[in-house]
Amino acid sequence: MKEKVIPTTTKKRSLARKAPAVKDMVVTFETLRGKKRLPLTTHTMDEFIGLLRDGDHREAVEELRRTLPTSRGITLSHEEIWHVPRVCPAGACKRKNGGMVITQLNGLVMLDVQNIYSADEAARIKARVIALPMTVAAFAGSSAMSVKILVRYWPADNRLPKDIEELQALHAAAYRKACQVYAATIGHEIQEPQELNAFITFRLSLDPDLEFRADAYPMQVEVPSEFSTSPLATEPAGDIAQAVEGAVSTKVPPADGSHYAYFHHRFMDARRDINVRFREEHRDPFHEQQAFLEALTARCFEMQIPVAEAVEHIAEGAPEGKQLDYTLYVKDYYAEHSDAVMPDNKMARKVRGMELLIASHYEIYRNEIDGGLYFRPRTTRGRWEALGMEKQRGMELEVLEAGLMTSTKPVQTYLQSDRIPRRNPVREFINQVKGKWDEHDRITELARCVVPDNPLWERAFHIWLLATVRQWMGIPSDHGNDVMPLLCGPQGTGKSTFCRTLLPDELRWGYLDHIDLAKRTELMRLMAQTLLINIDEFDQYRGDTQRGPLKNLLQQVDVRTRKMWRTNLEIRPRLASFIATCNPTEVLVDETGSRRFICVSVKDYIEVPKDFNYQQLYAQAVDEINMRRLNPDAYEEDDPTGRCYFTDEERESIERNNRHFRVRSVIVERFYDLFEPRPERHLRGDAASLELTRTEIAEYISRHSEKKFSREDYTQLNALLNQLTDEEKMNKRRSKRGFVYHVKRRSIPII
Repeated sequence: MKEKVIPTTTKKRSLARKAPAVKDMVVTFETLRGKKRLPLTTHTMDEFIGLLRDGDHREAVEELRRTLPTSRGITLSHEEIWHVPRVCPAGACKRKNGGMVITQLNGLVMLDVQNIYSADEAARIKARVIALPMTVAAFAGSSAMSVKILVRYWPADNRLPKDIEELQALHAAAYRKACQVYAATIGHEIQEPQELNAFITFRLSLDPDLEFRADAYPMQVEVPSEFSTSPLATEPAGDIAQAVEGAVSTKVPPADGSHYAYFHHRFMDARRDINVRFREEHRDPFHEQQAFLEALTARCFEMQIPVAEAVEHIAEGAPEGKQLDYTLYVKDYYAEHSDAVMPDNKMARKVRGMELLIASHYEIYRNEIDGGLYFRPRTTRGRWEALGMEKQRGMELEVLEAGLMTSTKPVQTYLQSDRIPRRNPVREFINQVKGKWDEHDRITELARCVVPDNPLWERAFHIWLLATVRQWMGIPSDHGNDVMPLLCGPQGTGKSTFCRTLLPDELRWGYLDHIDLAKRTELMRLMAQTLLINIDEFDQYRGDTQRGPLKNLLQQVDVRTRKMWRTNLEIRPRLASFIATCNPTEVLVDETGSRRFICVSVKDYIEVPKDFNYQQLYAQAVDEINMRRLNPDAYEEDDPTGRCYFTDEERESIERNNRHFRVRSVIVERFYDLFEPRPERHLRGDAASLELTRTEIAEYISRHSEKKFSREDYTQLNALLNQLTDEEKMNKRRSKRGFVYHVKRRSIPII
C-alpha cells in the first residue's frame, strides 16, 4: 500500500505552504526495547537542542564512545545504548500500516560527515558550516567520529509533496544540492547513504559545544520534473511517468539530473525485493554472493533500470576486489537479454572476451597510493606483485594466442582504463586490524628485541610507532612524525633487517632503503608513496645536509609536488616515516637538532621471534590511538598509551641521551687536552685553577693548536661549555668580564 504524506490540515485546499520557522519545528523520537518499538514521541527544536547539550542519556553515549574502538565497530557491546532514542529530523511523524507518515514537514536534511579523528577537526567543521545561512545545527555524532549537520530546504514553489514518492524525490534533490555546497566548504567528502529518504534517523548524541542557528534560512529546491505539477513540465518527463506506472520503455531519461533520484530509488526497491526474497527462503546474501548478484541483476533488468545505473550501484556494493567481476556480469546479462545490442557486434565480443580471459587468469588492481598496477595469478600459490612490462607483454601474447585480438593495443588500453578496480592497501590493512587487539603489549616487546632494559628507548619507540600509524590513518595533525629512530652499532647486528621487517607482508611494498637527500623533488614524491624510509649508512650525511633538509622533511605534514608537464601543484598527505642505521656511535653533528633523533646503541644481534604477530602489533597501535582520541581525559599526560607526541620532559631526556652520540670535533678534543672542568666555585688565591671567558678559552686553544678552526667548530665549543654547566660538571658565574668558567689548566703538550 502506498504511503501518503498527510497535509497539515484535512481541508481540501492548495498545497502551497511557507517554510516553518526553526522555533516551530518538531522532531520525532523512536525508541526500541529489544524488538519492541515504543510509541513515537515528538519534541520541539528547543527541547531537542537541550537534550543534545546535556541529556539523561549522557552515560550511555559516553560508554559507547569509550568501548567503540575495541568493539570492532559494533554498537551492541552494551544494552544501555539501545535505550537512547533515534531521531527523525524530517518532522512530526506517526505510524500507519507498519510504516511512518509525516504530519508536519520541517524541511530538514541531515548530512553525515564521517571519519572525524579529533575534536579539533570536528570543531573546525562545525565552525565553518554554521556560517552558512541554511545550517540549523552542527554537532558530533554519538560515536564522536562524525559530525551531523541539519540543513534547511523548501520547495521553490512552496508546494508540499503529494505522496511519499514525491517527498523522497524532493528530499534526495535537497540532499545532493546540500552535499555540493557543504563538501566544498569543509573540504571533506560526504558519503551518501544507501537509502536516501526523508525518514533517515540517527542516534541521539551528546555535544555541549554544538552549533545552533535559530535564524537559518531555507535553500530553495526544485521539485524533480517527473513529480512536478507545473504546466512547464517537459515532454521527456512523460517517459519517466510512464515507467513509474510500470509500462515498458527503452528511451533514455533526460540528462538533467531529475532521473537520478528516480533510478536511485528504483534500485533501492530492487535490492529490497531481493533481500525480502532471500529472507523468506532463509538464505544468507553474504554467503551466497553470486546468487544474490544474479537475482539483483535480473530484478534491475525487469525494472527497466539502465545498464549504466545498475553497474554503478551494484559495483559500488561489491566486495573488495570484486568490482570488475560484478561489472562484467551485469554488462553480460544486459547484453544477452536486451534487443538493443546488435548480434553482429564483433568488436564488442572481442573486447569482452579479452577482459574475461585476463580476469580468469589474473586479479589486477591499481594502488591508489603509488598509482601502480599490481597483479596476482589466480592460483593457490599466487602472490601480489607489481605489474611490470614483462608481465604485460606476456598478457598481450596470451590474448593474441587466443585469437581474440590482432593487435596488442587493446590490452594496453584496458590496463590503463578505469575498468581496473582501485584499492587502498593501507586503509584496508587498518580496517582489517582495527578493534582486534588482544591487549598484549607487543610494541614494548618489539622494542626490547633491539635493546633490552632501556626504558627511554622503549617509551620513545612506542610513541614513534604510534605516530607512524597515525599518518597511515590520515588523522589530521599540525606536524608530521618529526622524530627518527637511529640504530647505531657494529655491522652484522641485523639493524637493516629489523627496519625492513617492521612492515607486515601486506605493506612491504611501502619500504624503501635507498634515497638521496639532495634530490628534494624525488623525496617529496616518495614521502607520499611509501610508508617507511630507512636512511641506511646515516653517518654519510654530515653538516648542512643533516641539519637543514632532513629536519625540514621530518616535520612535513603534506607533500606538494608537480607532475611532469603540469603547471599546478598536487597536494597529497604524507604517509612515510623515517628510521636510520649506521655503524659508528658518534654520528650527530648538529647541537641544536638532536631532539629529532632517537639514538640507541645496538650491541647484540637484533633477533625478532619468527612467530612475532605483526597483525596484533598494529592492532595495538590503531586501538590505542582511537581509545585515547575518544577518551583523552582517561589518560595521564605522561602515559605513552595512545600518545603520538613527546612531552617536554621526554624531549629533554632524549637530548641528554643523544649527547653520547655526537661527533666530538677537534676543538672539543683539544679543550679536554688543555683544560680540566672544575665543578666547584673558584676560590680567590687558588693558583691551581683559573676562571676564563669563552673568548679566552677559544684563543688559548687556537694558540696551542696547528688547526685553524671554523665558525662551526666554535659553535660546538660553546655547546660543550653549555652542556658541562648544565650537567654541573663545570662552575659558571657572572663577573665584570662577562660569564667566566672555572677550569684547571693541564700541562701543555709539545706539538
